[in-house]
Amino acid sequence: MRSVFKASAAAITTGALLYFGSGLHTLPALTWLAPLPVLFVAPRLKPGWAALTAFAGWLLGLSNLIRYLLQDLELPVPALAFLVLLAGVFTLTVLFFRALMVRGHPVVAAFAAPALWAALDYVIAVVSPHGAFTSLAYTQAEVTPVNQIVSLTGVWGLSFLLLFPAAVVATRRLIPVLALVVVAASTCLYGALRLANPTPDQAVKIAVLSAESPDRYPAMITDAARAGAQVVLLPEKIVDVDAKELPAWSRTYQTLASSNKIELVVGLTVLNEAGHDYNRALMFHPDASAPTSYDKHHLIPGIEPLTPGDHLAMYETWGLLICKDLDFPALSREYAKMDTGLLLVPALDFVNDGWLHSRMALLRGIENGIPIARDGDQGRLTLTDAHGRIVAESTAPTVLIGELRPGIDKTLYTAWGDWFAWLCGLVALAGMVWLRWRGRRESIRHGQLWGLPAADLPAGDVAGDPAGDHDRPGPVGVAGGREAAGGGDGVHRSERG
Repeated sequence: MRSVFKASAAAITTGALLYFGSGLHTLPALTWLAPLPVLFVAPRLKPGWAALTAFAGWLLGLSNLIRYLLQDLELPVPALAFLVLLAGVFTLTVLFFRALMVRGHPVVAAFAAPALWAALDYVIAVVSPHGAFTSLAYTQAEVTPVNQIVSLTGVWGLSFLLLFPAAVVATRRLIPVLALVVVAASTCLYGALRLANPTPDQAVKIAVLSAESPDRYPAMITDAARAGAQVVLLPEKIVDVDAKELPAWSRTYQTLASSNKIELVVGLTVLNEAGHDYNRALMFHPDASAPTSYDKHHLIPGIEPLTPGDHLAMYETWGLLICKDLDFPALSREYAKMDTGLLLVPALDFVNDGWLHSRMALLRGIENGIPIARDGDQGRLTLTDAHGRIVAESTAPTVLIGELRPGIDKTLYTAWGDWFAWLCGLVALAGMVWLRWRGRRESIRHGQLWGLPAADLPAGDVAGDPAGDHDRPGPVGVAGGREAAGGGDGVHRSERG
């Protein structure tokens, strides 16, 4: 009965913390606390109970996305299976942590379990059609200077950090605590130093427009130019244009760009071009040269039955992306490797997810040191600098005008890519090898999880075996149910060698 109470309390607490610490709007401090209740009790529960506690708690927390998936995105109920998958990943991580703990390897557990979590976060991002959308790292997008770590590690570093403190506390050991202090201090120091880096002097005035009707854009573009805007950015898919009518339609916006002497980025859907439909962004230039064209690479499954693009688009040192492309770290990194100094991103939010999607864009900018202008129609319009600081922000429909300073602040992540995710995979693998090798030769002492010396605990069944991992059979020793004849040190036979 006591195990049932512990498991239920831990699952409910973790679920509540994750519910408010993740999702479309977050309380970032709660995200750090969410794994702790389950990690703390898992070594004190039998494996089945630990798995059920972890799975139920995480799934309860992720239920904050159900309404968004079923109502906002209008996805079928089977789409909720990915929430079950994410809960399963957390469960696997908790069971790995528990196995290391009950076999007496708390230091390994403190590092290997968060490493497994980060490595699996990376695997999901690689294989999922939604990219890194499901990562908890975005909950910390506004937490400076901690968020700057992604310029070294990508979001996988933040994924590791989100589980590391909880794992350390759950071990209740001094060495992991000291390591946590060093990691936390180093992360904050690096972030502070990076935020102190100077930014380019030359600023570009950018207007980000969102209107309730496409007919309003020509007048809004002219007004923005009169207000001093050098670049005007419109949202994704403001209009559907047949490929045959595209030249005539383009002339209208080319005239607006030329007459107002601005760079003008417009998002539209091009229908039946060579037998395909495209989600496209066109950048019209003031010198009336051919517009720069980019087709969206990553389309929303089940919602956008279009043809994905296959090329990047640069104009001088400025690049184009569209909405969901920012859910995929690799695409932004490709632009950074081309020394892109500014990303212009037409987008279309699903109203309630504007905050989350704009913060995903923010982290892409930090990862690669690139300023980003994002026009999230129906959601958030944002201007963020190369360090992810929000220069200007507003909610659609509106006119947002601000200045960004184009120029790339080169990062280790751009140069080395997902090296940290691979490192986490190696650490997790080493933990598994260690568990297999050492786990057969050593067992936990009674009282180790409770913070008491073995000799202070009663013997045998009186001591209890809540973890369910002790080798009870045997004629002597605590594990055998009575004191050892040689003084009773309470140590398993396997520990004596």
